[in-house]
Amino acid sequence: MTLIIRFLDTFLSTSQRSNPSDIMRGYTLVGMIFVNILLSLLALAGMVFFFDLGENALIAITLDVFCIVGYVTTLILFKNTKNHVLCSNFMITILAGVIFFGVQITGGYFDSPVLQFALQLPITAFLLLGLRLGIAWLLITLLLSIGCYFSALYDFAHLQLAQEQGIIDTMYFALQLILLLIAGGALIIYEMINKLLNQKLHEERNKFEHKASHDDLTGIANRFEFFRRLKTEIGEANEREHKVGVVYIDLDGFKPVNDIYGHHMGDEALKVIAIRLRQVLRLSDTTARLGGDEFALILPGIHVPNDIEVIMPKVLAAIKEPIYIDDVQVVVFGSCGVSIYPDHSTDYDVLCRYADVAMYQAKEKQDAYQVFSKEMMV
Repeated sequence: MTLIIRFLDTFLSTSQRSNPSDIMRGYTLVGMIFVNILLSLLALAGMVFFFDLGENALIAITLDVFCIVGYVTTLILFKNTKNHVLCSNFMITILAGVIFFGVQITGGYFDSPVLQFALQLPITAFLLLGLRLGIAWLLITLLLSIGCYFSALYDFAHLQLAQEQGIIDTMYFALQLILLLIAGGALIIYEMINKLLNQKLHEERNKFEHKASHDDLTGIANRFEFFRRLKTEIGEANEREHKVGVVYIDLDGFKPVNDIYGHHMGDEALKVIAIRLRQVLRLSDTTARLGGDEFALILPGIHVPNDIEVIMPKVLAAIKEPIYIDDVQVVVFGSCGVSIYPDHSTDYDVLCRYADVAMYQAKEKQDAYQVFSKEMMV
């Protein structure tokens, strides 16, 4: 998919790629041109090697070559102008000229096997130009068809170059087959490109959502996502009568790392700590970076105090394990404050405040955790 999109992008401008309507029709135009060139080449090969058109072979081949030249010219024009409306109209105009000229030289409205190709004009116009211009080309096609009808009715401005019935029958079959391939190919291209664009849009949306909800440096949840998940976990815990642990973490000894070794070293240390915290926690737990050297955890479905006594020593051990960056050893410690839903509060904002209070109590000991108690508010 990526290779196809990159190839199609070479024909579109930056502004076209940023507009969903323009990118869809631009991709469809380029795709249809290449498919129609391929089908025209196959038709040309059929006329040269398989279908015996007799003396009229040169006319049929000339019209087919004219179509190929028109497609290639449209592609070059689009590559240089990036104007899909102009190029689509140019291509459809060439097709209209070839089709209705072909009708007039192969028996006119009543006898020509080429008339069925007129269906290609409105289909192409609706796919490439939308409703308004699609209707315009539908009306143009109707007018040209009516003109051919009266031309044949009054035996004016038409002739039959294909004299043998066998040749006419062969042309009917071959042109009908080509028309089905062109119309079907156009619709298939449209659906394929629509699928590709929807997939690309889905990927871009996921990237945007991930960027909006995750910390740029560490890749874990950011402050916004932390509070969103905490509200969700509290709602689920209320329904299931479970407990939720909220942990605030502050790194002791981190500021000297930045001051001595620079922010690059500090950033790398934060990345390592984020990875370690995720490794020691369950998949259902949330690890978030609130900013600077502050982290936070959400521990849903825990049992107090047993789970806290198991989890928190693992968290502290993961933080204080030496970090090696560019052959330099960095050691920091964690101070953790814990609050429990619903034991301490049923309000997520109050729980966070209590966890913060407990964290500052833990900082007095260093490399320790404290579970909130009401005595801390005195």
